[in-house]
Amino acid sequence: MRIQDHIGKITWTVLDKGLFITYGIIRMLQVSRMQPSEFGLFALLDALVLTIGTLSDNFSLQSIIRFGSDNSLRPKINALSMISHTGLSMVLALIIFLSKTHLSLLFSEPRLIQVATYLPLLCLLNLPRIMSVKFLLRDTKMKEVFITNSIWFGSMIAVTFYLLSIHAELSLLDMIWITGIGTSLSSLTGLFFTFSSIDLEIPDKDAIQQFYRFGGYQVSWALPSTIMKQLDLYFVQYFFGATIVGIFQSAKTLFRFFEALIDGIGGLYYPAMVRIHARNDKEAEKSLTSKMLSFSICSILVLVIIMNAGIGEWAVHTFLSTKYSLAFGHFQWLMISAIALPMNTMAIVYIIYDDMPALLFNSIISCLAGITASVLIGIVHAESMVSFGTIFYNVSFAIFGIRFAIHKQVFTLKDFFRAIPDIFHFAKSGLKKYK
Repeated sequence: MRIQDHIGKITWTVLDKGLFITYGIIRMLQVSRMQPSEFGLFALLDALVLTIGTLSDNFSLQSIIRFGSDNSLRPKINALSMISHTGLSMVLALIIFLSKTHLSLLFSEPRLIQVATYLPLLCLLNLPRIMSVKFLLRDTKMKEVFITNSIWFGSMIAVTFYLLSIHAELSLLDMIWITGIGTSLSSLTGLFFTFSSIDLEIPDKDAIQQFYRFGGYQVSWALPSTIMKQLDLYFVQYFFGATIVGIFQSAKTLFRFFEALIDGIGGLYYPAMVRIHARNDKEAEKSLTSKMLSFSICSILVLVIIMNAGIGEWAVHTFLSTKYSLAFGHFQWLMISAIALPMNTMAIVYIIYDDMPALLFNSIISCLAGITASVLIGIVHAESMVSFGTIFYNVSFAIFGIRFAIHKQVFTLKDFFRAIPDIFHFAKSGLKKYK
């Protein structure tokens, strides 16, 4: 696989991730106009929405890509995915809604009742957006993904500036309005692009068995992963309260820049690996994986160096108010694990080779490492180290993931340096053109 043959899709992917970075800057503006405790409450609500979306995505929607190359299974899987996505998301949201009083007592935060009250509505509005984007990713329609996300982020930015023109500070309710309007418009856009092209059939026994087997393993490994990626805020809430949640989440907002880059790369890598694996081209699998990992790690390493050279501290002081001055310390710790993020895409190799038990084992061990770190930090009340749970999780998952990729012979340790000669060759070719 030659990168230049896919430059169009890569360009749209980069532009799409630029949207996430742009909104990340707007999110910092939103944060700076909120009290840390108020933003902490919104972060707890957003974590629940993302958790439910992630679990439903893994159980219901990943099958859209996994079986997308099988023309006989495809329409049956589509039907199963849509039904289970809707059912699972709303059931989880309603369970949390009905448990709102108990949650507020457990986490010593009365306003968690308000958080749980709005959860079902936001999940409902989010259903079509997640589903339509998955169909677009299956067909690698990156331009349409970009437009769908442009509507999402663009509308939220517009509502943000409108609200800030009315009053100086944003509240939890303001953020719910911003999220709800943006999600609704993005969902409508995604449905416009995908509704007429979704083929459906009544699933048979074989399709149901394959769907639930794959989805069961997917959600099993996603649950531990989600605990450390989203629900880690509830460990912080339990031990330190909503104010520290808000400060830590502001640091994670900066860290999302790294995660958005890797998510975009994974969005291209997954469907490409599905197609390559379907034709049993081992050499192409190794070439794609080595290039993806090597170039991604080099890019992340450059970004980490730049951030530690002063850009990161400047961003915190420029975009966040003095209320969040402690956020940069958390961000510095998080950057330690940024180098491991590209290696976490090796979860895709587990999926391609249908070794879900191994993926589940990796996810559970890594999650336990993260939970252990989070609880110990909470017990000793070391609030400056609350990011260590995320660090332990990312590094552990990366180590096990690379080990599995090497075992399946789609990667070797020397492939970490694959990008270096390619970068020199690209630079040399570019210089020749200008001579």
